[in-house]
Amino acid sequence: MPAPSDHEYDVQMEVPALPGRAAVELVFPAWAPGSYMVRDFVRHVYRLAITSAAGRPLRAERLDKQRWRVETGGRPFRVRYRVFAFEASVRTSFLDDSHAYWNGTSLFFFVDGLVERACTVTVVPPPGRGWRVTTALPPVPRARLSYGARSFDELCDSPFEVGAHAVHPFTAGRTAFELALYGRTNADARRLVDILRRVVLATAKIFGGFPFRRYVFIVHALPVGSGGLEHRDSVTMDIAGLSFEDDTGYQRFADLAAHEFFHVWNVKRIRDRVLGPFDYTRENYTRLLWLHEGFTEYLANVIILRAGVTRPPQFWRWLAEDWPKYATRPGRNETPLDQLSFEAWIKQYKPADNHVNRAVSYYEKGLWAGMALDLELRLRTHGARGLPELFRRLWSTHGRRDRPIAEADVRAAAAALAGRPMDAFFERYVHGTAELPLPALWRRAGLRVRERAPWDERDRPPGDRDPVRATRARAWTGIALAPDRTIVRNVVPGSPAARAGLTFNDEIVAVDGDRVSAATFAKRVGDRRPGDRVRITYFRADLLREATLTLAPSPERRLVIDPDPAASAATRAVRNRWLGVAT
Repeated sequence: MPAPSDHEYDVQMEVPALPGRAAVELVFPAWAPGSYMVRDFVRHVYRLAITSAAGRPLRAERLDKQRWRVETGGRPFRVRYRVFAFEASVRTSFLDDSHAYWNGTSLFFFVDGLVERACTVTVVPPPGRGWRVTTALPPVPRARLSYGARSFDELCDSPFEVGAHAVHPFTAGRTAFELALYGRTNADARRLVDILRRVVLATAKIFGGFPFRRYVFIVHALPVGSGGLEHRDSVTMDIAGLSFEDDTGYQRFADLAAHEFFHVWNVKRIRDRVLGPFDYTRENYTRLLWLHEGFTEYLANVIILRAGVTRPPQFWRWLAEDWPKYATRPGRNETPLDQLSFEAWIKQYKPADNHVNRAVSYYEKGLWAGMALDLELRLRTHGARGLPELFRRLWSTHGRRDRPIAEADVRAAAAALAGRPMDAFFERYVHGTAELPLPALWRRAGLRVRERAPWDERDRPPGDRDPVRATRARAWTGIALAPDRTIVRNVVPGSPAARAGLTFNDEIVAVDGDRVSAATFAKRVGDRRPGDRVRITYFRADLLREATLTLAPSPERRLVIDPDPAASAATRAVRNRWLGVAT
């Protein structure tokens, strides 16, 4: 890192003698495990020089976008190059005058066929800055700022944070943890550590302990948070640094930490066969992302509840607010979950304009499918067994033994817990597109699920005495606008807007002759009632057009969910065992 402000790493790779291999292929990874999109990291590589150990240029032929054939004669050789690193995300690498962060897949070459060989990284921070190094890799004895990896996979699975970041060590039981916190934040670091300790202990209770001796949380406090990326013995989390003015920021932090930490088991150790060892050059297709990501997303909410970070009323409120959002997604029942997983490489992260109408995220639908399976298991076992127990079983039978799983293993674990086959569930909700039966399952688990009118007394503006407003349904067009602009981002199939002919990228300028902005469009439509006709004036390309819509009632429903006071003792027991806390 000779000049951090240039945002370029200077990397030197030393390869020992390889007797019997007169030529090797040098490869740069195309993607980062845990983030299922080809990113072609090699596009950031410059000044590549391949020489003998003595510095003489070697013959090297570029074979494709990421692969070089090098004539080495079986002798040691050296690879030197620069990598431009200026994308602040958990998936990539970044360097400026405040810190350095990298993932191995966006920084390091490997020799094809030798990814199982051990390797050493020596870090050379910029002089005079006093930067420290944090990584999950162990230091090499008697070698300053050098760290050893048992394989290229382990090297890529161990990100580095280098800089003046704060390090907050803590223990949970007898296991060592570190919080490496970079950036500007209004968070109380002591409270962050307390949350992490609670989360890791609640998660370890599911599995009966930790599968490592040391774990590192690398947390970047940035202007905008963008999520996390799991690793075997560490995690990187990008959070909104100035979002901790109230409990909401801490709850978001806890939820993200719980999700990423659950990946220590689910996906890093309980994994599909293709998810390690990896083929770093191409897509690694799996049909199990609904299990690895969706079920993890669901259980994160259960974990932070069991950890005491949130309480049951917040859990009920989350259900009431987020289920209606999912239940009105136009594409939720268009594509089966296993297919959503398989197509993640080409659709989830490169969505076409109509993606929202034909699919949903395997994170979101997987979350609700995981909850449904948890409740199905609880109801069949009087609350005794559910999704946490399913994962503990998979950990015992597969993860702990380093045996990859397949869907058949998940089905077998569910059947063993339920005492009967659960194939119908998987056919209906993983391979099929049936509506998930969450409200019915909640009622059976002792919850009341009531629908609030789209308008009710709590929505009444101060001083408003209009008796109609309390029960008036909201008008709906089926139009979704881009943020801060009146550009049509989506038109729901079969909606008033679709029937009137509006489509993607139309620019709305007026409603019934009144000019509108992104902030006022919904208000002008909200002034009307379902059944009213309104004129929408819009530009399509450079042509001004007009359409008349007949407004429909909003399909979104507002729910109130809380414990049913009339629930039987047995039902209350199911509810309490489901969440792991008294409700």
